[in-house]
Amino acid sequence: MGMLSLIKILPKKSHMIVKKESSLENIADSILRIRGNQIRSGLKSPRAGTGRPKSKIYGGAKKMAQLANIGGGSKASGGGGVDEGLKAMIDYVQADTVKKLQHKKTKKFLFGKG
Repeated sequence: MGMLSLIKILPKKSHMIVKKESSLENIADSILRIRGNQIRSGLKSPRAGTGRPKSKIYGGAKKMAQLANIGGGSKASGGGGVDEGLKAMIDYVQADTVKKLQHKKTKKFLFGKG
């Protein structure tokens, strides 16, 4: 079930392709790469969905604008909005956790630590 939560139904805009023979670590790497690029490009966007520069907004409004930008822009402009931004962040954290657990599991197996 852990793998199913990692590989959930993705939005139509997502270009994530997972082959059946892929290992869990390879899937996590793919998610980290794709969602990481999405997060970086969203954070680079200089404006909020309202058109106002992000340097002119503060606090919660700025965080929501950043999440919407990560999600591909506001829903009004055809993006995924805050929902998609949050999904990208959650996917990234889940994949990072899987990578860390896989590394810990391999280390435990190699060195016999328990």
